[in-house]
Amino acid sequence: MANLVPKTPPATWVETAQKALIEEGIHGVKVDRLAQRLGVTRGGFYKHFLDRSELLDQLLVKWENENLFVLEWPMPKSAVEAARMLERLSDRLITEDGFDPRFDLAVRDWARHDKRAAWAVERVDSKRLDLLERLFVAIGFTRDEATVRAKVYYYHQIGYYSMGVKQSVSERKKLMPEYMRIFLGSEHMQAAMANHPVNSKQKKS
Repeated sequence: MANLVPKTPPATWVETAQKALIEEGIHGVKVDRLAQRLGVTRGGFYKHFLDRSELLDQLLVKWENENLFVLEWPMPKSAVEAARMLERLSDRLITEDGFDPRFDLAVRDWARHDKRAAWAVERVDSKRLDLLERLFVAIGFTRDEATVRAKVYYYHQIGYYSMGVKQSVSERKKLMPEYMRIFLGSEHMQAAMANHPVNSKQKKS
């Protein structure tokens, strides 16, 4: 009789490795432990992966391509549009829409002991900072100002996760306008709010 037990696809192995990394650290990402989590034998793993190293490579690819801190939106055409984009980015991070801070921190912890993960983190950090810098330039800051503001924004957010700050989504959203004022400065913040659709309607009424 043919084996009717469904085979475990490679994506499931990678997803399970992600869960193990978050819950146990990199030492928990071992073939036998993953097989136990899935309730299957080790043999199924080697039908999809050459070895554990290949699985780890795919886990890093998943982190880099799917756990997005900054979306690669088309660059805004105006300073107001750029400011609104920064606001939408902040809202995404608060609600963890497409970004899992636990996965991010787990990879960073892994990178402390593994050059492969460290190179991935360095590459991703550089890409994220570049996108943020371009956003601040579009808002109207000089290149040097944009570089510093991008770092302040990014380091603040990663530090927030690293410290394990406990705040509800509603609490964070309540404080977001004040954070935006600090990130943008009063001048840019006032310009953005003056052109906000809600404010524009209020002026006409």
